[in-house]
Order: sequence, then structure tokens, then C-alpha cells
Amino acid sequence: MGIKKDMFRALVHIAFQPGKAKDRILRKYCSDIRGKKVLEIGSGKAVRGKYAYSVADFFEKRGNKVTKSDVNPAYKHKIIDITKEIPGKYDAIICFNVLEHVFDFQKGIRQLHKSLDKNGRLIVLVPAFYPLHDEPHDYWRFTEHSLRKLFSIFKTLKIEHYGKRELPFFYFVVAVK
Repeated sequence: MGIKKDMFRALVHIAFQPGKAKDRILRKYCSDIRGKKVLEIGSGKAVRGKYAYSVADFFEKRGNKVTKSDVNPAYKHKIIDITKEIPGKYDAIICFNVLEHVFDFQKGIRQLHKSLDKNGRLIVLVPAFYPLHDEPHDYWRFTEHSLRKLFSIFKTLKIEHYGKRELPFFYFVVAVK
């Protein structure tokens, strides 16, 4: 990555604070997930020896068995494409900053639903007002209204925004099967 892109990414992270957004949703909706089978979709690449995009540590500290996954074999996680059959059943699935990169996101949501045990929880974070990233595979931005329709197959659904409601940086979806 060039110096300009590195600087831009740093400025974006200062302005939008995606780490703070992730921490907020984890504390609020995931602290009670203990001793469960958790799947993390999009664990990402290692940056300076640390998986900066992964939240697996949060869950492992609470005694959960976490499966890290990604579509890129170079990242050395289990290879899972959410538009295809997902092996196994999980008590919780974490899918942060992934759906905008899935062209057939509707099929992906159905596969995530199918992979949850009864009363399993899906926690999703998607950008709304956020710069394009990981191009050319940044396809979508969602609204609160589209998310409500897309996740309507779940028994319960909670959608929150991060930032002003009229101009949110991110949306959080907490869906229970």
C-alpha cells in the first residue's frame, strides 16, 4: 500500500473510529456469550503479527471456542465463503465489515441463518457512510430499512447506528434465530 493510502486509511480510522464502534457492540451485545461455539467471518490478515481486524480475542477470553475464517487462504484461517454451505452449527456468528464485500449478500445472510443453532445470535457490522475500501470488492452500502428487510428471517432483530442517525458511519445488526 502506498504512503498516500496509508495516510488516508489512518485519517479515516481517526474520523470514523471503527475500533471504538466494534468495542461498543461487543460490550453491549456479546459480553454474555460464554462457553459457546463462535464463528468469526472475515478474520482478516495479520498486520505486524496481529490480526487487527479480528475480534476472536474478545470471545476467547470468555471461554468460547472460536473459529476464525476468511475467503483468502493467505490469511491462514478456515476458508469460508458465506454464499456457500457453511460447515457446522454455531451458537454465535460474528460478521464485521464483510457483507459490503459479498456480491450475493442475500444468499450470504440465508447461509449465516442456516448455520446458527436455535436461538443462535448473529452480530453484523456494516459501513454506511464510509469510504470505499478493499477495492474492487467493495460493492454495497446498506440502510437501516434495507437491513430490516434483509434480516427479517430472524426471530428477533435489533438494528443500531453509530454516528448520527441521518448520517451513520456504521450499522449494527443483532439477530437471533
